[in-house]
Amino acid sequence: MSKARRKAKIDYDGGLCAGHLLVWTWRKLVQGQGDCPLLVREYARFAGPNADLLLAAFAAFLMALGQASRRTLSVGRPYCSGVTSDEEQMLRLVAAVQEDDRALVAAHLVWMVRREQQDSVALAVNRLAALLTVSGVVLPPVRTEAPVGPALLEVVRVYA
Repeated sequence: MSKARRKAKIDYDGGLCAGHLLVWTWRKLVQGQGDCPLLVREYARFAGPNADLLLAAFAAFLMALGQASRRTLSVGRPYCSGVTSDEEQMLRLVAAVQEDDRALVAAHLVWMVRREQQDSVALAVNRLAALLTVSGVVLPPVRTEAPVGPALLEVVRVYA
């Protein structure tokens, strides 16, 4: 994994980090702009000959995710800098697959996808994550730590 991280930092020096590029791609695909020349150039820059495969795998994953989702997914507008909670969740799912954290992948799938379609989404995200890794792109894992020490509750009384 560390070799892939190093490669991503060296080979992909575009103006966007990989996570932002994935979000931007999702937004472009939703808008029907999947053939955007700038988008194609950015994928060619870091994925080389795998660019078309990677774009197709990402589109297939998004299609599976959209069809299997428990609700309508929130996708931001192209060129907006903020990331929606669903876009962030998608990135976290891909990162968990790349880290081979099966428990976290299962948790994301339970949260996002109807039970009967979890296998199809899992296959699609595994293919996407594998192609990203082969291209040298590894999304950073999300790490959360439990708070140190006991939780304190301060009782405040308000007198009227």
